[in-house]
Amino acid sequence: MDISTQKQLLEHFRRQQDTESDWSWLPGETLCLDLDGWRVPFDLQAHVHYHALDLERLAGQKEPATLLLVPELTDRFLEKCRQAGLSVIDLNGRTWIRGKGLYIERPPQPGRNYRNANKPRNVFEGKSARIIRALLSCRDRKWTQAELIRHTGASQGLVSRVTSHLVEEGYVIKPQDRFYQVGSTLDLLDAWVAADSLKDRTTCVRITGLETDPWFWADRLEVWAQERSVDLAFTQWTAAWERHGYTEPALCSAYVSEFPNADQLSEWGAREVTEAGALWLFNPSDKGVFLETQRPLNRLLVSDAQIFIDLQKTGLRGPEAAKALRDWEGFCRS
Repeated sequence: MDISTQKQLLEHFRRQQDTESDWSWLPGETLCLDLDGWRVPFDLQAHVHYHALDLERLAGQKEPATLLLVPELTDRFLEKCRQAGLSVIDLNGRTWIRGKGLYIERPPQPGRNYRNANKPRNVFEGKSARIIRALLSCRDRKWTQAELIRHTGASQGLVSRVTSHLVEEGYVIKPQDRFYQVGSTLDLLDAWVAADSLKDRTTCVRITGLETDPWFWADRLEVWAQERSVDLAFTQWTAAWERHGYTEPALCSAYVSEFPNADQLSEWGAREVTEAGALWLFNPSDKGVFLETQRPLNRLLVSDAQIFIDLQKTGLRGPEAAKALRDWEGFCRS
């Protein structure tokens, strides 16, 4: 069930607690936990929209201690609450309570499926990912919502929902009113990696030929793309080497807006294969990957964040190249 207002949140929570013998209400919004005759009061703070940076302030309230109520408790926000020592509960029954001589942790209860109505279901796919990619294109840049809307082609509503979610989870900060900036680049990248599936968001064609040199294929691909007005941006090993050389490319890989036809492959002396290959071409389900490109040397590359994401789970020392890029001080500072 979607929860969109604080009133809804409190109504559903009160209804749940009417059947819970461990909880009782005092005047106001004071909730008491009853354990074997021992009563522990909490100041219930219901928030449909929360802010990770507010947690220390809420946790600083000692008498009675704060119990934060949210529609759905994410792993990321739960960890933030743990770090702040702030007790938290959601409508799905997921609970983390920490106090003097008290520790309670409960998983979500079966049959409950509450969530924030305004929270995007997956910020790492489709047009939502365009917003993430833009924010990570230059981690030092401050963006307004209007700039993100123009740059990504996403709707005002989507940009608002995604930026609000990122702020709530502590990935993005607001250094000034109306401005947004990545505050936790590596954490945001880790969350993207966990949610990403390259095979689900692209169609891949693998090509082989007599030539195995990645740069031979990169040159051929650039000429073909220019002649056919095909969108092209290199990724994975090819892009990582051009951006911050660490491991020499094992093959050439790139995003393209269309694939070469059979006649073109024949002209190259090449053919499609189901495994291996010297050239990997990816046609993305969302064209947003072409919105964040860079040309540090001679070739057009996807953004640093996209290179890092695309090198995960690839083998051929891809994760090593990704780590070297991530550890570099110029990473996401194009």
